[in-house]
Amino acid sequence: MRVISGSARGHNLKMPGGGKTRPAMDCVKGSLFSILLSRIEGCRFLDLFAGSGSLGIEALSRGGAYAAFVDNSSQCVQTIRENLEHTKLISRGEIFREDCLHFVRKRKLEPFDLVCIDPPYLKGFLDPILAAIPESSLFGPRTLFIIERQKKDDLGFQSRPELLLFDERIFGDTVLSFFRLAQPSENSSEKLKITSKK
Repeated sequence: MRVISGSARGHNLKMPGGGKTRPAMDCVKGSLFSILLSRIEGCRFLDLFAGSGSLGIEALSRGGAYAAFVDNSSQCVQTIRENLEHTKLISRGEIFREDCLHFVRKRKLEPFDLVCIDPPYLKGFLDPILAAIPESSLFGPRTLFIIERQKKDDLGFQSRPELLLFDERIFGDTVLSFFRLAQPSENSSEKLKITSKK
């Protein structure tokens, strides 16, 4: 796994041992950050189920102002710290060894602009996270959420009117789902241009 672009381009990233994480494929990560291109500069980025920290580090390398990395594994936390030091991005990153659901429910921080959620596949982590997002102070109307999931993972957006799913990109069995908090006047047919930023 490597940093694709930006100030840390080409730096190889360490991966936690023991099969604790599922690294995003370079092609998926590259496509994701191409989609997010205009939103990265100066953003506040949240990397939930951060693993090696690859997604948050990519955001910082491309000009993100701040990234929070959340993972409950001590091995992952240590790997993230080493990767941030290796890429010289440690000053703009903050690491939380914490359950991701607890973080979303309880942490009080300035709202995030971009949130990547990349949990282990088919383990039941997504449903409680999605339920907690609308009540969290960490997110606002302009927060853009991205979930990396398998096709088999049903996000159940039909029963979540408070969340607006507006785009999905498919890479084999991997799906990137883009959503945000729905506003009172919106319906599920409305779209947000994810490549624009005011």
